[in-house]
Amino acid sequence: MTINNKVTNLIITGVGGQGNVLAARLVASVLLEEGYEVTVGDVYGLTQRGGSVASHVRWREKGTLPPLVPSRSLDILVAFEPLEALRVLSRYGNEKTAAVVNETPIMPIGVQTGRFHYPNLAELQEGLDLLTEKLLMIKATAIARELKQLQALNMVMLGALAGSGFTAIKRENFTRILHSYVPKKFVDINRKAFEMGINASSLILEDYRRN
Repeated sequence: MTINNKVTNLIITGVGGQGNVLAARLVASVLLEEGYEVTVGDVYGLTQRGGSVASHVRWREKGTLPPLVPSRSLDILVAFEPLEALRVLSRYGNEKTAAVVNETPIMPIGVQTGRFHYPNLAELQEGLDLLTEKLLMIKATAIARELKQLQALNMVMLGALAGSGFTAIKRENFTRILHSYVPKKFVDINRKAFEMGINASSLILEDYRRN
């Protein structure tokens, strides 16, 4: 059997406390179960909670890889915060990068104190459009609030990734792996968040096809 040894580079980014590190571990576990060689590396900002966090996930069918995505080599971005999406894309993105981005911002301390300007959503989306080939903007925070479980934001975003078709990772493997990462009493709400994320990205893709 011929091995397709193409490397796939994914970054899951956000700010500390949003759960993107756990999301990256879950993705890596699913990939390992599907038979890939996987490496994971995390890059933290100045502070863990409230600072930038980017988790690099790299995989291929055979052979180990360095943990961090090389500059301009990003295939897929999952961003829990839109300004963090711009930060990552400006360094790692290229003309073929696909991105799934939560449209709700988290204001840094400098913005809260009036020292810096935070771009509005239209400005952010314009920049993201320029830096990606495919872009899905997801109302992930609103979905998590609808579920009354903001901590499920990471599962909404993973569902959006699964529904995007940007990877060939099997959806059913995500839900099975959930049991290993989430306390039993939270499995149902996280599964629901994952399913709602799938629906959110599927609806956006449907709109694109119609237009």
